[in-house]
Amino acid sequence: MDPRAEPRTRLTDKKAPKPRKPASITEAIRDLREKISTQQLIPGSRVLEQEVAKSYKIPRAKAREVLAALEDRGLIEREPNKGAIVSPVDMETTYRLYEVREVLDGLTVRLAAERSRPEDWADIQELFGDLFESSLRAGDLDTHIGIIEKFRNRIRIVADSNVLSDMLDRVYDRSRVTMRRVALLPGRAELGMKQYRSVLEAIVRGDGEEAERRVRELNRSARDYITRFKNYVL
Repeated sequence: MDPRAEPRTRLTDKKAPKPRKPASITEAIRDLREKISTQQLIPGSRVLEQEVAKSYKIPRAKAREVLAALEDRGLIEREPNKGAIVSPVDMETTYRLYEVREVLDGLTVRLAAERSRPEDWADIQELFGDLFESSLRAGDLDTHIGIIEKFRNRIRIVADSNVLSDMLDRVYDRSRVTMRRVALLPGRAELGMKQYRSVLEAIVRGDGEEAERRVRELNRSARDYITRFKNYVL
């Protein structure tokens, strides 16, 4: 079924949380980015200007700014005389996003390795120990992926590049759900755990070139899994 034909989720569904006070444009954008990237708003769902204004208690003019920002990030598409819909997710786009992510991740970890000290990663090293493995064995994917996301966020902070961080946000927003689905594929999480640890080890040593090589291997491996299991990922 074409997701555009029968959207199943709307911004004003009863389950959608409502802010207690008027939101800023930044807060509204951040919240909608989260809803779209986690598929609380699924591809094909309509995101109407008046609903945005009502949900976040903002004027229609600000709601238009919010929608313009989401469109700029590729998260929604405008349809003439119909408003906006959440952008569909397809195999080719997903694969291309992972190609871009490989390059951006490579530069980010290299900068992080060059701009940090070993002690800056002590807490991440601890998280990458028993908890990393036990959460995977217990099937606690939220905790397992949460550790990875904390590592990725730390890398971006240490890399200290606003331009690079914004570019990564754009890629992650459009591939976040896919990333979680890839982690569920047979053997992927176990392999990914080893690969993330190798990236961390290179960063702690201050070896930017090796860190970049390792994270590129990690991304290529994820792309391979997407190709092999595309019917389960999308």
